[in-house]
Amino acid sequence: MREAQKYNKQRAYQKGLWAETLAAGYMRLKGYKLLETRYKTRVGEVDLIFVKDGMLVFTEVKARNDEAEGLEAVNYKSRRRIEQAALHYIAAQAPEYDDYAMRFDVLVVGQKLGAISFHHLDNAWQAGE
Repeated sequence: MREAQKYNKQRAYQKGLWAETLAAGYMRLKGYKLLETRYKTRVGEVDLIFVKDGMLVFTEVKARNDEAEGLEAVNYKSRRRIEQAALHYIAAQAPEYDDYAMRFDVLVVGQKLGAISFHHLDNAWQAGE
């Protein structure tokens, strides 16, 4: 792998961690309890998993300055992988939440001129859409 490609991958990874850390703090301030970060399975990954008021919230985080671009980045294929990872999480890690409702959110974290912005789209899609 060329050095430039390696650097770009590392930079993207670090930017993703940065956005997920900020997103987790933002959601905690809104009253959500963080259950898991970067939950990975062989079928998919969920960036952040929260619980609030009897609802499991599986959250995809995107670091983008343009919120529309961030929302568009969560395409059909990525939604299916997130859904599969969510089902795996409930079955394997959190059977006590089996009777909870679940939803899928997208949280876009941006930075312009040093100011951090958050765009939280709750219930961004329904399972199977």
